[in-house]
Amino acid sequence: MWRWVTLSCLICFLSLRCFTQDLGNVTIYNTDNSELIYNQINSLEFDAQNRLWIGTPDGLSVLDDGENWFNFNNSTTPWCYLPTNVITALEWADNLSMMFIGTSAGITDYWDAGDLMDDEGPAGAWCPAFGSSCSPNTGIITSLLYADGIWAGSTDGLCVQYLGGEGNWLLENTESGFYSNNITSIKQNPNNDMIAIGTMNGGLVTYDNDFSIYYTSNSDILDNTVFDVAFDQNNNTIICTPQAGLGILTENGSWIWLNTLNSTLPTNSLKNVVVDNNNNLWIATLEDGLAHYTNNTFYNYTVENSNLPDNNINCLLFGPNNHLWLGTENSGVVKINTPIITLPELASENIHIYPTIFKSHINIEVPEDVRIKIFNHQGQLINNYTLLAGGHKIDTYNYDSGVYFMVLKSDNYKKTCKLIKRY
Repeated sequence: MWRWVTLSCLICFLSLRCFTQDLGNVTIYNTDNSELIYNQINSLEFDAQNRLWIGTPDGLSVLDDGENWFNFNNSTTPWCYLPTNVITALEWADNLSMMFIGTSAGITDYWDAGDLMDDEGPAGAWCPAFGSSCSPNTGIITSLLYADGIWAGSTDGLCVQYLGGEGNWLLENTESGFYSNNITSIKQNPNNDMIAIGTMNGGLVTYDNDFSIYYTSNSDILDNTVFDVAFDQNNNTIICTPQAGLGILTENGSWIWLNTLNSTLPTNSLKNVVVDNNNNLWIATLEDGLAHYTNNTFYNYTVENSNLPDNNINCLLFGPNNHLWLGTENSGVVKINTPIITLPELASENIHIYPTIFKSHINIEVPEDVRIKIFNHQGQLINNYTLLAGGHKIDTYNYDSGVYFMVLKSDNYKKTCKLIKRY
């Protein structure tokens, strides 16, 4: 019974209409209107002094107090010991007062000694070749996490500080049981300390004293490439995939999938996800702007329908005062102060579907002719119908117990409803 209660809390009704959307107060920092070093943004991170660190393919920028800029690269600021100007990952370790800087040729760390930031001469302590005793740490660093030590993901495997091996580093790759050496994301659940690791073609890996791998051959994961991972307040693990949309691994181990077939998610090609203070999702897509999941509805912000400057978003995070920061592919950094959503009047309000938790049949009342498709939780089409205006009963005798999504579409609206068949 608790399994169905958990699932029913995830998604109930999703609705879609085309309308102009307002992201509220948006500030854009680029090379034309600021001292930002480069307009392509690979990574973003805040330190303890609320300075924004910005990683680009042409060096590192730091924004202090929203107006003071400091730029670092391996030619104009050689004391930083950056092995290359391609900055790929950033991670602040608060109890160490240290910023770890991942590059395409290893890791540099910066120790904040409490001095003012300066790009005219050395301030703080910059140290090269961090963790080089674990060989992947000398290559392309794709992700970093500090959790009682550094977890460093690269294109050559995962290096974990203090978990063993030479130099107290643990190396995990295809030789140790991983299905891929290419690590894409490393995140920790703040509620229970579990760590989740996204990979390229190697599924989702979790660590809770032991490593577990979710792969298409041993689980209900639908895409073995996981670009990013996040945790919501209910301890669900949220993953972004390039082909299967949004995956939700519940705390009890069940998978729920949201995609363009069974929800109003604008695209199945997703890159990054963060969770805000209201347990809503903000999702960066590969080429279709920003998606926001709130009030059981996906909203899509693009260059065409909002004040977003770029549909290609490479990274996102929440900073001080719960402002949302985006790093774009071509348009610099975007700061969103107070996102605003204008809700449309839904033409689908007269649709009635009941019961949503059923045993044998579903009743549907529609005000106009509709086309209906029913999908299981893996996005597979189970049935489709064309219904005339009026009341109808759909027999579900042959359906297995589980979660289903019903998509109703007419000339005026599209509506998606989650349904559960009980034992």
